[in-house]
Amino acid sequence: MKNLICIIIVLSLGFVGCSKGSDDPLPEETPVKNENVLAKTLLYTEWSSASTVMSMNYKDMRNALISGLDSRCEDALSFLQQMDDVDLCWGAMMYKFFRETSMYSAQQLEEMTLGEYRTSIIDLNAAKTVFSVSELQEKNNIRNLSIAYGWWFYQNASTKQKIEKLNNVANAEPTFNMKDDGGRVMDVLRIVKADESYTYLGVYHAMAYTNEFILYLAGSNDLKNWTNITELGDRSHQGDIKKWGSGYIIANEQDPIQGSNNIRVRYYSSYAELIANSPSNDKTISQTFSNLAEGTPDIRKIEGSGPSSSHIVIGYHYYENGIRDQQAFGILHDFSDWRTWKDEVSNFTIQEMGYKGNIGGRSAFSHDGDYVLQEAQITSGDWSSWRLLFGNGAFYYTLQPQTPLGSTSFANPGITSIDAGKFVVTSFLPSQGNRSGEIGELVYIVQF
Repeated sequence: MKNLICIIIVLSLGFVGCSKGSDDPLPEETPVKNENVLAKTLLYTEWSSASTVMSMNYKDMRNALISGLDSRCEDALSFLQQMDDVDLCWGAMMYKFFRETSMYSAQQLEEMTLGEYRTSIIDLNAAKTVFSVSELQEKNNIRNLSIAYGWWFYQNASTKQKIEKLNNVANAEPTFNMKDDGGRVMDVLRIVKADESYTYLGVYHAMAYTNEFILYLAGSNDLKNWTNITELGDRSHQGDIKKWGSGYIIANEQDPIQGSNNIRVRYYSSYAELIANSPSNDKTISQTFSNLAEGTPDIRKIEGSGPSSSHIVIGYHYYENGIRDQQAFGILHDFSDWRTWKDEVSNFTIQEMGYKGNIGGRSAFSHDGDYVLQEAQITSGDWSSWRLLFGNGAFYYTLQPQTPLGSTSFANPGITSIDAGKFVVTSFLPSQGNRSGEIGELVYIVQF
């Protein structure tokens, strides 16, 4: 009887809402099998660790998701086993939404079917937005989740405060057009609190020749005045830096062959190694999804005590068919093995928000939850249409940073914790769409 009820819900409400058709985020020719969304969902929901996902084959991932849902909803195991991969993923993400928003307890959700998850989200969206129930019933689950996060991010006190603080650039000690003590621009600056010879360290790039960049390391004690320390590689740019134990890990984009970028990851076991640019581990990652460009990496999560026993989650973008940048993520195991997937969820939800150009750099941070600052472009080729998004790694909200002079185009975000609830935020402001005096690298501080 339970299975029959579930089947009726599917037929009447279309709760899975992801069968192929005009309302499907996946192309018509995409097979039902989809490891990309399985890997994304297991990491996003935290139902599996990076080390576990790294070891899984496709069947393992699917079974892990089915098992996770089986213990969290009322639907029969046999019913879950018949669902498509993308339907399973949206089911898991609906569960995460309810737990993240504290709208239902785990016990309450265990007594609900996925069809009832969907109905509840539709009812919430109808109450919070201009959409009618009938309009929402025609939308699939990922679209309904996008709508739900769209209002919840600004309704929830914690995320609303983050959004408002991130937007309030004018009152957050902003510094524009950052340069080091040698007069070099500090484009795409990523900062880490180091407490070494300098309180803060930063990696950034500056152009050396036409379309050729050098990656640099600098130190600062006040986040405003920076002293160049050393070069970290020519034909290198778009770096990220994290402290790892007593050492440092750096990921950056490099283009040893002009126009064909890839990712490089290095580990320095000490500050002395770092300032000497003498890494103890160095991994060049070959391209997977594009032979044109893969890059702008951000170090998302580090599991393990050192390079020889580690799993490092890295976000990056790939140049899809020579048309636009799209999101991907991968796991680097023991600085040796690399496994990667397209982030089809973020690509779809961001495009649904109206961003039809590049979806590029991003920076993750944690404060009462895990969040991401993400750059996205409204129109390809239009540098004035770069915007910053705030989200949880799958669903997003457009920020509207207010600068003293009213600049509107922001790209390449970075965000780093420097004290309890205190973060330093960076962003590159192109000349297009911005005011004179508010271009180049922006640095400001927020207190959540």
